[in-house]
Amino acid sequence: MSNAANQQEIKGYECKHVVYCPPPKYERGDYHLVKEIIHFKDGTTKPNVRMLKDYKRDFYVTKKGYRTHKDKKEWEKIERLDKLQSTQSELNFSIAKALGMAGMKGDPRVMKRSPYLYGSDILSTCVIKKMYMDKFPDLNTQYSVACFDIEADVVEGENDIIMATLSFKDRVFTAIQKRYIGNLHQAEEKLRQKFDHHIGDVYADRNIKWEMMIVERPVDIVLECFKRAHEWKPDFVAIWNIAYDMKKILECLEKAGYRPEDVFSDPAVPIRYRHFNFKLGPNMKVTASGKKSPIPPQAQWHTVFCPASFYFIDAMCVYWNLRSQKGKDPSYSLDFILRKTFKDKIRKLKFEEGAHLRGIDWHLFMQKHYKLEYVIYNAFDCVSMELLDEATKDLQLTMPSFAGWTDFCNFNSQPRRLVDKLHYYCLEEAEEKRVIGSTSDEMKTEMDDLTLGLNNWIVTLPAHLVADNGLCIIEENDMLRTNIRGHVGDLDVSASYPNGECVFNISKETTYKELCKIQGVSERTQRLQGINLSGGATNAVEFACEMFGMPTLDQWLEAFAETQGQTFEIPKYTKLLTRADTVSTSGEDFYDDDEDDDDEDESDF
Repeated sequence: MSNAANQQEIKGYECKHVVYCPPPKYERGDYHLVKEIIHFKDGTTKPNVRMLKDYKRDFYVTKKGYRTHKDKKEWEKIERLDKLQSTQSELNFSIAKALGMAGMKGDPRVMKRSPYLYGSDILSTCVIKKMYMDKFPDLNTQYSVACFDIEADVVEGENDIIMATLSFKDRVFTAIQKRYIGNLHQAEEKLRQKFDHHIGDVYADRNIKWEMMIVERPVDIVLECFKRAHEWKPDFVAIWNIAYDMKKILECLEKAGYRPEDVFSDPAVPIRYRHFNFKLGPNMKVTASGKKSPIPPQAQWHTVFCPASFYFIDAMCVYWNLRSQKGKDPSYSLDFILRKTFKDKIRKLKFEEGAHLRGIDWHLFMQKHYKLEYVIYNAFDCVSMELLDEATKDLQLTMPSFAGWTDFCNFNSQPRRLVDKLHYYCLEEAEEKRVIGSTSDEMKTEMDDLTLGLNNWIVTLPAHLVADNGLCIIEENDMLRTNIRGHVGDLDVSASYPNGECVFNISKETTYKELCKIQGVSERTQRLQGINLSGGATNAVEFACEMFGMPTLDQWLEAFAETQGQTFEIPKYTKLLTRADTVSTSGEDFYDDDEDDDDEDESDF
């Protein structure tokens, strides 16, 4: 922490994010970088970077007297566990030692197959952030957001970075390659005139102090922008579609011989502990049945692992993730989202001179003929992202609130966020204190193979399996059935996970017996009726007929007529099309072939 801060004047500390710094090769000590906000008693704040060396986190193992079970438990009573501590770098060794597997090597998830390990899945970054939140619960401010955007050359064909802008509240910095400006006389003065003409009102409202710098090399653009980022210390550096920008940045650094970890890591981080890893989110989804489907760019959660005072975030992915339940927008380009949010009052800059062009042709035209306007276009991309977040509060408030103490790298995983919350709920708030279990690479057991699988539960009945019992309402042909039905019932489940588990209390601990097979009932029927079971009384008749062989409603009517000494016969076409046993779910013929019907004239239809 900075020595300039007088301890007596400090009210407390607020944690914004934590980054784990693994030890260098052949060393054991590790660090955690904590981006914190210092709150002073006079109401002012100051961003700060704190380095925690060899922080020890908790994990739990079952006491030897209770190691009598073979299957993993979801959680265990805390009095049956031993609490141990370890640094993150030595966690796997400490777990192996505690479980008597000190010689265990290889994948840690294989080692975690042990049913006696608990609480090890919670990241150390989560533990540290939760520690801050518990110690200073009243210190909770909005996240500060800086925005970054690059433009690449499309004229010369080299596709190098020719300019970039970093904006943060009232500060905007733009770096431009000298080759792009060329021999333009008084370039800076003319640029400021263009700014005043095109977006002077926006800059005046925000009291922006615009700094520009003309540099020699493309790499100098990146270096100068992130030199400011380290000075300003925002909580987020937001990029719209980070996959494009980060790829160009890394290519630029590699070409110039710079290590990304030295450029992006905070200067306070020791050189040996600096690291950088840009992890692209998956672009393909594979279902349990093996079916593959592409994941659109806005749904790919990309993560940058780097110890810095700011956290790289893809603003486009955050926008989609927070609204995915509302349906898909036609486009997730920055221009479309701006126009949608501000009702066309704010959008990306357009110029009449290039209004007839689209896509790469527009960029080519502007870089050739309207160089100064193109610089303004780049700068306003960043400012417009700030305006967007100030309107939506996605990065300033909503995403961090939903994340809680979960690491931002796992924000897109609802199960992970849920487990992080349950971990501390079981430890601190539950009547009977418990610790949540750990996951391994093999969570299935031998008994799981005997039950119905987890795939093929979404069932759409083919047309030939739907009973043709619609109403006959065509006046010209009163025997023609339609698809209009007078009495129907349906049940649609919203957000079934994890609500379903909560409602039905589905848990290994509360499950005494689990159904494997019903003699005489096909697996498909079991699946269909398993889904309908949640409908209760709505599907009771169908469930009873299919699963227990109860008489159909038609059969009840026939039996009732016989008890009354009456002759009650359902017309053949009704009998064939409404009886439950005519609706095949196992590949049988649709129509009933009872012997009583064989001699009847087909013309009776």
